Amino acid sequence: MKKILILLIVINLSICAFGEEIVKVRLSDGESITGQLKLPQGNKVPLLVVFVHGTGPNTYINKRKIGNTEFNYFDLFADEFNKRGIGFFSYNRRGVEIGDTPPYYDKIDSVKYSKYLPITEAEDIEAIISTLRNDKRFVNTKIALLGCSEGTIIASIVADRKVEKIDALLLFGYANDNLFDIIKWQYSGKASIINLRKYFDSNKDNMISKNEYESSDSIAVLGRTRVLGNASFESLDIVKDSVLDYRDFGTRAAPYFEYLLKMIDSDSDAWIWKNYFRVSSRWLKEHFKLEANKTRLLRIDIPTYIFHGIEDGNAPVEGVYDIQSRFRQANKSNLKCFFFEGHNHDLNYLDWPFNKKIPEGLNSIFKTSELLM
Repeated sequence: MKKILILLIVINLSICAFGEEIVKVRLSDGESITGQLKLPQGNKVPLLVVFVHGTGPNTYINKRKIGNTEFNYFDLFADEFNKRGIGFFSYNRRGVEIGDTPPYYDKIDSVKYSKYLPITEAEDIEAIISTLRNDKRFVNTKIALLGCSEGTIIASIVADRKVEKIDALLLFGYANDNLFDIIKWQYSGKASIINLRKYFDSNKDNMISKNEYESSDSIAVLGRTRVLGNASFESLDIVKDSVLDYRDFGTRAAPYFEYLLKMIDSDSDAWIWKNYFRVSSRWLKEHFKLEANKTRLLRIDIPTYIFHGIEDGNAPVEGVYDIQSRFRQANKSNLKCFFFEGHNHDLNYLDWPFNKKIPEGLNSIFKTSELLM
């Protein structure tokens, strides 16, 4: 009787979890990572979406704390896909486990994490797909990769290698160029103007006049005080032409870009981790060697969807216009692109934890996924 009672409790817990499973994935080098599989109710799963992380340490929940707000990044994706009858898989990047320290809630094994490189990450995604395909429940299930930022590069590499079969690519925060060129663009001042124009550029000419900068409008006041530390217009006008544009911010940023390259070249990993991003110099160097998506994607024939914010200050929207043009010139019809005014690199994800509103860009991903079933 006691065994029966325990069994009933286990069954009830499983039901309450709504198809949530922890999956161990063995990697090609003998290491293993942990993933989370969330399945919709029902007997069939016509489509599984595998999330491919952006840059840095990531876990299968990506718990975050911003101010007093805590949230699990992937809850929104799992819920929205599951309610459409679609399974969702996320994973701990190699060398990363869930931790208990805000704001990132991750725990990093530096030795294992050092193996996180672009091609290694692609191989790890292939191991995930292989694990899922070997599950008898998913014999007839389609698998789509949902790549974010760096994940748009990795997902495309996986599709191009064809080691494991995937059925579609869903890409947001799309990186069209090689990472070196993207970082160079970020330091050119053009990314700065994109990030600042929502506060000041009232006439939308991609420049900021003295009147716009010194406006008493609440949004301009917010930009001056919280973003630019009450800097005077004159101190920002480096070029001294009475407007602020990308040249002013690019001139200011140029020494930082050159110093970053110096730190990468000298393998100054501690400096990079503390002052730039939680990655290694080797990771950056390996990315700098990679073919860019703008040529790789042309070899891929599966349905490919790009979702991009016009206000993306990390990867320029011009890259999406460029890949569209390249597909047209090559007479390829498997690419569809969606553009979203007022959306940033993560398609305004923070509207969800702070305002309980699903932004248009992310909602478009969820709706598009239904077409793949």
